[in-house]
Amino acid sequence: MRNEDMRPTPPEMDFTIDDILDEFGSGGSRREPEPAPEPEPIPEPEPVSEPEPEPEPAPEPEQEPEEQPQPEPEPEPEPVPEPEYRPDDEPPRDNPLDRLRRRFRQRQEDPDEPQAVPEEDDEDGVLPERVPLRERLSAAAQWVRDRIPARDLENPDDAPEEPPEPEPTMDDAAREQKWQCARLHRQRLLLTAPTLLAIAVAVIDGLDLLSQGWYDHVWLRCGIPAGLLALCLLLSTRLWHEAGESLGHGRVTAPAAALVCGLAALADSAQCLFLGQCPNLPFAAPAAALLYLCACGQYRAARARYDSFRLAQLGGTPPYVASVTAAGACKQQGRLEGFYRMWQSPDPAARWQPILTPLYLALATVLALVAALSGHQMNRFLWLWSALLSATVPLSLPLSGTLPLSLLCRRLHKSGCAVAGWKGARAISAARRVVVTDEDLFPAGVLSLQKKGKEGPASAPVGTVELNGLKVYGEEINQALAYAEALCRAAGSQLTPLFQQLMDGQVSFRYDAHDLHYYEDGGVDCTIRGATVAMGSAYFMKKRRITLPRDLKMDTGVFMSVDGRLAAIFVVKYLPSRNVEWALRALRRNRVTPVLATRGVNITPNMLKRKFRLNARPIYPGVATRLALADLTGQRGEAPNAIIYRDGLLPMAETVIGSQRMCQAVRWSTALGWIGGLCGLVLSYYLTTAGDFAALSPLYMLAFLALLLLPTLLLSGLVKYY
Repeated sequence: MRNEDMRPTPPEMDFTIDDILDEFGSGGSRREPEPAPEPEPIPEPEPVSEPEPEPEPAPEPEQEPEEQPQPEPEPEPEPVPEPEYRPDDEPPRDNPLDRLRRRFRQRQEDPDEPQAVPEEDDEDGVLPERVPLRERLSAAAQWVRDRIPARDLENPDDAPEEPPEPEPTMDDAAREQKWQCARLHRQRLLLTAPTLLAIAVAVIDGLDLLSQGWYDHVWLRCGIPAGLLALCLLLSTRLWHEAGESLGHGRVTAPAAALVCGLAALADSAQCLFLGQCPNLPFAAPAAALLYLCACGQYRAARARYDSFRLAQLGGTPPYVASVTAAGACKQQGRLEGFYRMWQSPDPAARWQPILTPLYLALATVLALVAALSGHQMNRFLWLWSALLSATVPLSLPLSGTLPLSLLCRRLHKSGCAVAGWKGARAISAARRVVVTDEDLFPAGVLSLQKKGKEGPASAPVGTVELNGLKVYGEEINQALAYAEALCRAAGSQLTPLFQQLMDGQVSFRYDAHDLHYYEDGGVDCTIRGATVAMGSAYFMKKRRITLPRDLKMDTGVFMSVDGRLAAIFVVKYLPSRNVEWALRALRRNRVTPVLATRGVNITPNMLKRKFRLNARPIYPGVATRLALADLTGQRGEAPNAIIYRDGLLPMAETVIGSQRMCQAVRWSTALGWIGGLCGLVLSYYLTTAGDFAALSPLYMLAFLALLLLPTLLLSGLVKYY
């Protein structure tokens, strides 16, 4: 019997559960022998058909080496350890699952072909490529989806994402934040008087400046602080609203912690009034100060948003946005889509509050209970609890994130810039490089043609590019200007407005440039009306073997040649700007590296060093990279991390440096605040266990909390003054 006769035809290849179990070696003999997947490389494939007349599970040892299809040198025919052993079993290196998969694949791909195993696998003796586990699971999941109704397989991950809610217009956003600022400012002003009075009572009581009657009269010593604290709680309407919203979402934030501290101190005062004794002054002053600073934090957050949205509202679509690219932060075409949505991202202080605030409050409650039980003073539990709560919740908690951002937005607003909240500032600050173009270094202004030796007009702004003179060789001046204008326009050079201004009213024709090429030597050439026109520096002309005049002394001259002959010399003067000089110095001082994306042949690191009298140490990539970065600045950014309404390098430098300092201030203030709160909790608990209640007074607590607030104020000041 031939080997081909043993193979079933494709229509009969319907596998049952017994075939599958036999394929995986579940025991028992198979109903019909199955050819091995790799028998053809063996020069003698005929013995494969011999198992048919011998159904016994244990064949004779002397025949077993001949029936084994694999080229094993020692097939071990001696005693068979298991009676289920079959002579046609495959070696362990051939996975039965792979054989089953190949048989199914053959039937699906080519049902008319009788060969079940590809010939290339048999000839080479190489195992087929295994399907990755991820693909197997995906195929199994798809098989299930095809057979189970969609309602029974609802998976939120597979559901289509809901489109984000449309952003409000900048007019509506600015109007909403203006209304919020008015309400929050009114709340802050109303809380000022009772907070100062509560602090004054704590100071006077702690310094023993009152008579003994004050300390003996319970209704005076406890009633006055309790009344001031109750007034603060009644006036904190926006705090109650924000705390209710956060608790509704399962989050405990700074307003909720401030309200808990206030209610604990108020409960302690009520207990003292009920019992008719006040051994220690209630912690009404720290709770009132915390409520006031929470109101200030709310106002600062609304004010920061209002400054940003108002700038976007007044200017319409901004001319530039600060986007983050692979090369660094750069200015791109303006857009406002996504600016409002990016503003809603929380800062680190807001992200850590829902995690650490309930933990700290729980620790304070447990330690207060332990201190009261260990000292057998349960009647003083409320006082101990309010003391530990006041020490645990630092005064910097509501200001660590809002105050630095508010000061940054206020400063950038004066410079015509606005950052997209914490998320936008973080993205900009993470980029340690800034892409700088020709217009950033030398902003476009009044471009004029001046005679050599004479000063320009008094109205010409500082930082512009001027043409002090020109000389033509062998060409008409109109022709030379037309060539120069066509080449600069095709190259996107900063000198294009200069030549266009010179041609207005004098030259009525315009040329088009073709086959533009840039060179690393500091030049560019093209084809204009069949002539090869090149423009660049003196070094570029010497490399092209162009004869230049003798005794030529020009640092920033631009040379033009036509068909290998010198055609014109343009004396270009770059006037450095003090704003650009300050921006370069600030970038270097804050370790931000400029990346030059310049097209001008004269704008090099050495030229910047001479003009601005500093070693800026910028990155000066090759000409291809500079051109790509220059084109990138003219594209539309993915996300508006900041909006910029002014030209030049100064607004961009202020945005980058200010964002860096703001992010550092927020991170350090948040970390120091929580560390200080933990230290205050431990110190207060130690004083309670030691019984030193005199050291745990509201006056000393206010002094300790003021020390914790001082780093936040100093770090926030660095954001505004740099």
